[in-house]
Amino acid sequence: MNITSNSKSISEQWGAFWRNLPLLQKMLLAFGVLFVFSVIIAIVTLLGLNSTTTAYKDALVQGIEIRRLSDQVEINLLRARRDGKDFLLRWETEGYDQAYANYVTPYKQDVAALRESIQQLAPFGDVVETLSTGDYTREQYETDIATLEKNADTYNQSFFAMVSAIEKRGSDEQTGLEGDLRTHAHDLEGKISSTTGLEQLEITLLQIRRNEKDYINRRDQLYIDNVHSLVSQLKNQIANSDQLDSAVKTEMLTQAGAYLQTFDEIIAVDQEIDKHYAELASAALAVDASSTKINLLGQQLATDDLNAAQTNSTRTFTFSIITVLIVLAISFMLALVLSRQLTKPILSLTNTAQEISAGNFEIQAQVSSADEVGVLAQTFNAMTAQLGRAFADVNRRAVELATVAEVGTATATVLETGRLLQEVVDLTKERFNLYHSHIYLLDEKGENLVLTAGAGEPGRIMAAEKRSIPLSRQSLVARAAREQKGVTVNDVTLAPDFLSNPLLPDTRSELAVPMIVGGKVIGVFDVQSDQVGRFADSDINIQTTLAAQVAVSLQNVRSFEQSKSQANLESMINTISQKIQRAATIEETLAIAVRELGMAMDARNTRVVLESPVLTLQRDEQNAK
Repeated sequence: MNITSNSKSISEQWGAFWRNLPLLQKMLLAFGVLFVFSVIIAIVTLLGLNSTTTAYKDALVQGIEIRRLSDQVEINLLRARRDGKDFLLRWETEGYDQAYANYVTPYKQDVAALRESIQQLAPFGDVVETLSTGDYTREQYETDIATLEKNADTYNQSFFAMVSAIEKRGSDEQTGLEGDLRTHAHDLEGKISSTTGLEQLEITLLQIRRNEKDYINRRDQLYIDNVHSLVSQLKNQIANSDQLDSAVKTEMLTQAGAYLQTFDEIIAVDQEIDKHYAELASAALAVDASSTKINLLGQQLATDDLNAAQTNSTRTFTFSIITVLIVLAISFMLALVLSRQLTKPILSLTNTAQEISAGNFEIQAQVSSADEVGVLAQTFNAMTAQLGRAFADVNRRAVELATVAEVGTATATVLETGRLLQEVVDLTKERFNLYHSHIYLLDEKGENLVLTAGAGEPGRIMAAEKRSIPLSRQSLVARAAREQKGVTVNDVTLAPDFLSNPLLPDTRSELAVPMIVGGKVIGVFDVQSDQVGRFADSDINIQTTLAAQVAVSLQNVRSFEQSKSQANLESMINTISQKIQRAATIEETLAIAVRELGMAMDARNTRVVLESPVLTLQRDEQNAK
């Protein structure tokens, strides 16, 4: 009984203590408890994450690094083989020295990088012993690395042996053994051609040279046998010739022997090149095989480390979930206790929201604390300010649209092209508070944009100078015409196609929109501001609408001017016809025609010349005036 009564007494005392605590202290106590549990969660999570991170780090540093280095070995080998093949394919066309500089020098760099990658793989011998398969030892790994290095050295030695053989062989019948072969052949040709009656020797020598070329191009044993046979035949012909003395015969036989010996040396060098090429291919395959094996080891090692990391991650996740559930339970109980004490500030925010919904964007929620409610109030105030700015932006857009309508109305009654465009640019600059605005019209050829009207004194100067921009030029205005859509640059210093103008030194942002009628561009409406970041997407829409209205108005004015001009012409012709009909003589008719045409065309001198009979009537308009 005493224990029960003591338990009730402690519970009642704790309840009274909790009820008498101020809200701030209750929240501090509650958050203190949550903080303790959060620390526990953090410690458990950090321990698990540390273990997981260590495992992943091992995977990256060890297994993935082995794979990366083995991949680099394969890449460097491929590069070396590519440079080697380029050398073999192109040394004859580019020349040995040029091909050596172009391909063998990069090949040396590739082989050096290959050896460096192999050396970086060597220290991972201790790591491979930890593989889960357990069937690979450090000794095996070191043996594989040594084999890889040996194969790489064999590949490199074979390549340079082949390069040396190629240099020895020579090319284009100018260098090396081919050059010597050509020299011997030319010496024989010179002696045969300088002596008459040796046509049969000359034919035999030509057959030898043809088979020599066939061998060089095709490497066939048939041509080797033919050359040997024909050289023997040539020697017999030299020995049996009656046109040659003994000294010349001896010299020519020596040259024929030297030719055949050089030819055999070329055959031997070709066989050596083929042997080195086979060794090169075999060594490359061995390097690929060793690299692939090491790559698979790295993959297995990374898989082992990732599996360990996943196990640690699962364990950490389980502990974290349990701890979080406990904290959530305690948090739920604290929320029940504190919910009523948070009602008052929430009601205050509700009243503020009702005021805002009524259109009062000036009201601000009272922020009396830095807790969640205070943060909510601050966020609410920020949202209110954003709504106010959005509402102001909508109003501004509405005013701009009204301005577009005003500009359209103001120019609807203008029936002159120049006046129409000038009023548009002046009103646009004034109503939209811009730094400058001007209009370019496409010329009759459709090749240039001509500045026709500009706001203010700079615009009038540029219009008077008839400044133009080729449609193909890199320009914001030309780009808007080519792409048939608005172009915006909010910082002209960063735009490569911005064309600066000394009359407009303060331009910082620019917007150009095409003037389109019936799907055809007739010009570009360009506006500029002295503020960076002045134009937005909505400005493109507004200025595009205004440009469309101006384009339609311009088209209407052009049609009106054309109709008016046609009417004036027809009236003038009718008047002249009536006056001519009242004339009584040919001379009077011609005089009336000359006078009226001169006045209509504002000509200084007007003259009609009639042939057979000759009659000349002349009127000096300047004197008449």
